[in-house]
Amino acid sequence: MKYVKVMFGTISGAKSDFEYKLGEVNISNNWNPNADNPKEFGGFNYCDEECILRWLHRGDTIYDVEIPEDAENVKMNGATTIYRTNKIIVKNPRKVTDEMALHFYKISNIPEKSYYKALAAVAVMNYKNTAMEMLRDKINRENIDEVLEEWNDFIEHKDKNDRKNLNELIVELEELLNEIKSDLLISRFVDKEPYIKKITDDKIINLTGQSGSGKSYYAKEHFSSDAYVIIDTDDIFSDKRFLSATGLNKSLGEYFRNKYKELPNLSDDFDLIYNEIINYCKDIDKTIVIDCAQFHCIKDINILKGKVIIIRTCIDTCYNRAISRWIDNHKQNNWDYTEDELIKYKERKKKIYDWYKFSNEFIKKIDLLSKNNINKCQK
Repeated sequence: MKYVKVMFGTISGAKSDFEYKLGEVNISNNWNPNADNPKEFGGFNYCDEECILRWLHRGDTIYDVEIPEDAENVKMNGATTIYRTNKIIVKNPRKVTDEMALHFYKISNIPEKSYYKALAAVAVMNYKNTAMEMLRDKINRENIDEVLEEWNDFIEHKDKNDRKNLNELIVELEELLNEIKSDLLISRFVDKEPYIKKITDDKIINLTGQSGSGKSYYAKEHFSSDAYVIIDTDDIFSDKRFLSATGLNKSLGEYFRNKYKELPNLSDDFDLIYNEIINYCKDIDKTIVIDCAQFHCIKDINILKGKVIIIRTCIDTCYNRAISRWIDNHKQNNWDYTEDELIKYKERKKKIYDWYKFSNEFIKKIDLLSKNNINKCQK
């Protein structure tokens, strides 16, 4: 078992401000192992590498620990195993990095509840990659209330609130945790059932979600009968997709290209495009399904008709699906691509981690519409 200790430089975080000597025996000025209150024990704390994750906020430098043979040593009772001794040797100092913190997470062996405090600890130290990995692995809809309780207890820091806005990572993680808890919002890490709301009685279904969310699959699964006609805006406005488009999508693509000298843009001209599609399809005696990722670009929410369905697949999954789909499309069509092109595409698609926040704003606006006809999470 390898024992370690973290400190800021060589100064103890305790009130005594004890300065350690490297490679030498350090003797505590205060040692009372029979004390009833652990705070009165004195001595030096340390732990093994499997537990240090929980205590990384105690310093920016990690040391290997040796305990002299004549030292007194006490194992402290608690959620994670901590030892306290009156004599200690610290050596081999190295700065703790995010990569190192991630290593400690991967080898960690602490109670499940302790990971929630550890998440806050690595956030305080701004170890972003470690924090995100822990969020993916450890946090879900079932434990989010307990996670937030532990998070808030740590961040509030005995009502000092000195950690609340310590760095941007803490603010970001708090937003991500609240997304997981929300019954409404799309989450970066957790899948949720589709959000469904009826706005009017018109035979229109507005189907949206981020790229890779599975909205087109949802459309095929639920609206493949002859009672529906599916409009995919990618088939209309993507020049590459338009070439192979058929049926109503082909007709709409030709309509827009004939009417407008410059093809409208879904990001900038969504309202115009939506109204044009609704008007073009007004005499079709079927339910119109509009499959489009850019509903969040709408300027006037009140132009929407029919039912809104928002696919709330987590954004990590959306991103990974988008990359896999890009690779598969190239292989299926025998399109050559370089590793550099793939890297550039991956970087471009990372914008999804900003775009989905606009989708969440769209959901909030939809949810604020008249609640008389809400129909959440039902077919």
